[in-house]
Amino acid sequence: MAVPARHALLRRATRGCSAVVLAATPTEAEPVERALVDRRTYEAVTKTLVVGKLASWPELADWGSPLRLVLVVTGCDKTNVGHALTLVLEAMETLPALVVQVGVAGAFPSRGCAPHPAIGDIVIASSETYADTGSSSPEGWVSAEELGLPVACVKGVELGGRFQLDPGLVEAAVRLLRRASAEAAAEPGGSCEVEPLGSGEVAPTGPGGEVSPGSLGPRIWSGPCLTSSRVTGTREEAEEITQRFQALAESMEGAAAAHICALYRVPFLEIRGISNFVGDRDRSTWQVERAAAAAAWAGLTVLSRFKELPLDHGGALSTRAP
Repeated sequence: MAVPARHALLRRATRGCSAVVLAATPTEAEPVERALVDRRTYEAVTKTLVVGKLASWPELADWGSPLRLVLVVTGCDKTNVGHALTLVLEAMETLPALVVQVGVAGAFPSRGCAPHPAIGDIVIASSETYADTGSSSPEGWVSAEELGLPVACVKGVELGGRFQLDPGLVEAAVRLLRRASAEAAAEPGGSCEVEPLGSGEVAPTGPGGEVSPGSLGPRIWSGPCLTSSRVTGTREEAEEITQRFQALAESMEGAAAAHICALYRVPFLEIRGISNFVGDRDRSTWQVERAAAAAAWAGLTVLSRFKELPLDHGGALSTRAP
């Protein structure tokens, strides 16, 4: 399909969409797609886009008309998510009021006796950083900002590979999810709306396998997150990175989505379900489907309360000529 034809098709398909949801893989996207009705699927430059409404999500009955959104299966890593999000934002007639990224992440070890996320918990990024953009040196790590690398300039300010997310939006999402998690735990069965696929009754566990305080519902965390194309796979590296960045979790896509949203000045939330602990790599201990389902539950819950978020609900952040 020629570029102008593809652009026109995506513009028509996304018309009326107030939100964009990003997921790197089909596993991370599938629980969100299940919640959509009147959905249509499109393929564009290897990316899958699903346009639909959240009418089936019960909380939406509280404020009437269903939320129309586009779910984008971006592919893994930074270039893929940057490409996919740019493709969609450039095609949309009106920029969305919100971009939400859902998916899995690894939790870093705690510093000293400090608490840290457990498997099955949810982390909302307060900031995102390219953890592998910079330079090693005999004196230690040198960040992109310290090197003076032009990574992302917004309103005349060079961000240097670190993206601070809107604290008011993050705080609102955290409050909303903590309330929803407590309500879910109080219900018979004590479960979230989107069941972790194939996880059975397994409770969140810590590094030693102990049941976490959040056993009756996912605990909600907020803090700095990192993005790296090279997944951390040893305890020594994990401890070094924890000391360097003091982050809660790492993924392969978050900073790229935050980067694009900063350039387009679109509000952004990154919501991650913890699938594993960052340290000596042992894939057999990861709970990817469970973490993906937890992230999807959180993302859908936030979107179901879309009008409670501190966003511009009056429509466009920017409107372009057709």
